[in-house]
Amino acid sequence: MKKIHFIIISLLTIAISCSCKKEFITQSPSKIESTYFQKWIGGQELTGGGTNLYIQLANKLPENVYLAKVYFQGKEADFEKKDETNFVAYFYWKPNNADIIMDNDSIKEYGNKVPEITEPKFKLKPTEAVLEFHNNNKVEHYKIVDIKEKELLAYPSARPRN
Repeated sequence: MKKIHFIIISLLTIAISCSCKKEFITQSPSKIESTYFQKWIGGQELTGGGTNLYIQLANKLPENVYLAKVYFQGKEADFEKKDETNFVAYFYWKPNNADIIMDNDSIKEYGNKVPEITEPKFKLKPTEAVLEFHNNNKVEHYKIVDIKEKELLAYPSARPRN
């Protein structure tokens, strides 16, 4: 009986490890003309900031293909289609304004929210991204390297109201 449990657990482990391994396609469905990302910060307290990732294709995507997601700097986002060849992904962050109790006595810290820690889907360098294409209901991943960073956009704060 123990042998059967061992065999089942071994097979499940192998199946899970094989399904987690991501293969990249070697050629994008449409040639990528340019990519860059630009960080931005809001000008008012608690407005947050983010990173915008821009992709420009040389030609429009084939009829049966669409650009679904991007994995970049430990996050994922959907693409917004600007026109037939230009796409933007928006990654937002807002400052955490939650009251956190820090004390030597751990009982006094009761009620603090546990931080959410998620493992990224792909291990990438800060200037790499993975594009997720859907091609005839088949999911394909294409890796981009050496994405250029443009200068930070710092939005000004609002004028005081009279």
